[in-house]
Amino acid sequence: MSDVKTLSFFNNKGGVGKTTLSTNVAYNFAQKGKRVLYVDCDPQCNATQLLLSEEQTADIYDGDADPKDALQKSLGKTVYGLFIPLREGEPEIDDEVPVYRSERFNVDVMAGHSMLSQIEDVMSAAWQAALSKETASFRRVHWAGQLMSAMEQADRYDVVMFDVGPSLGPFNRTVLLGCDAFVTPTATDLFSYHAFGNLARWFDAWVSEYSEMAEANVSRWREFSPNYQKKAETLRIPGHGGSQLQYLGYTTLEYVKKKANGEEKLVGAFERFRDKFSDEARTIGHTLGQRETEYLLGHVPHMYSMPATAQDVHAPIADLQAKDGVRGATLNQRDNYASKIKDVSDAVHDRLFSPKETGPAAD
Repeated sequence: MSDVKTLSFFNNKGGVGKTTLSTNVAYNFAQKGKRVLYVDCDPQCNATQLLLSEEQTADIYDGDADPKDALQKSLGKTVYGLFIPLREGEPEIDDEVPVYRSERFNVDVMAGHSMLSQIEDVMSAAWQAALSKETASFRRVHWAGQLMSAMEQADRYDVVMFDVGPSLGPFNRTVLLGCDAFVTPTATDLFSYHAFGNLARWFDAWVSEYSEMAEANVSRWREFSPNYQKKAETLRIPGHGGSQLQYLGYTTLEYVKKKANGEEKLVGAFERFRDKFSDEARTIGHTLGQRETEYLLGHVPHMYSMPATAQDVHAPIADLQAKDGVRGATLNQRDNYASKIKDVSDAVHDRLFSPKETGPAAD
């Protein structure tokens, strides 16, 4: 049985290049020899569209002449299938949802589904019930831990990556409960800065609430179940077979550069805001008991239309070729973009697989 590392890319603001970054990090991990599963938990399904071919998505979502039947059949072919037993009142997921191979990214994909938005209500109800020490609901909110335990038993992957939507709702909380670590992609503008601050404050409240929930439920569980410890381990609860969630850091999406006196310079907005994120990042790390003072993983370049080209041909930035419409000077741009993304990927990889010790954070 292998120890599977789990990683989420998480922020509460869209338009920051989260899916482009996370899918290309997955590709770079695969290039290092890691066996990667990418789980698309964003109802927008942008990652699924990027990673899988038209033929694959047609098979998943359009496999029946009748649109209503096609929609119904697609549920069990996607990440939504995990939650069907939970919607039926069961405390455990269906961990036999199919995965699909992304040939150019060299990773496996658990496809997303637009109806994942319905699971928000399921997780909200489960979260509230778990706060009242309802053990079955406590197990439901740890669905991601259940999935990771199944993956470890199967020994198919070294890393599982979760892509989630820009929300601070209960569903995303439950994703994080199954993760070893997370990264926050950001853009350097006023609204991204405010969103990052919201995230820091949200973590402070959420970690405290969850700690009380977990302690109360495990204590209650222990009272009536002689084998609670064995079952608890499958949920990956911190201190009961799971690890403490770790904040790896944040990335910034560069704005378009402008030329001044023949030299390229970043626009003023980038310069004004890029140094403001470190304090909020330290707040998140502090909440999770980390001592680090530097959380910047690197800058992601503004890539103009290249992500759209990558989306059209379902390829990572580094693998775009002449046959994909990338020619001449654009090949040099591709190499420059790919190099910067690789630097960020290497930083994420090193922090995930060589985590620093955590303990009382400095004031």
